[in-house]
Amino acid sequence: MSSYIVAIALAVLTAAVYACQNLSEITVRFLNFEMSFQQGVWEAMVFSAGVLLMWVFSILALIESSFKNRSKIKERDAKIASLEEERKSLLSAINNIAPNASERYGALSAPDGAAKDAAD
Repeated sequence: MSSYIVAIALAVLTAAVYACQNLSEITVRFLNFEMSFQQGVWEAMVFSAGVLLMWVFSILALIESSFKNRSKIKERDAKIASLEEERKSLLSAINNIAPNASERYGALSAPDGAAKDAAD
């Protein structure tokens, strides 16, 4: 975060120096808009408007990526839940077929969290 603050401070300082060195008057015309500004002030205003516009677009892009990530997380959570259900059903099927298999092979037993869920 501090690198952004340094970059912004340098940009503001550069714009201020530029505005002080370019004091000649220019006329800006756009559609029905016509006004006279000092050249440095006008260019500092255009630079600031560009920074503000890009900041708005970056916020919008951040919001868009956040929504995409949320939907991916929901999909993966649903897939994890379905795989856990499938695992539980397979473990119960194995225990029904060979009740002593869970005693012989500790790897077939349910993990601590699943054992607590089954006990409740």
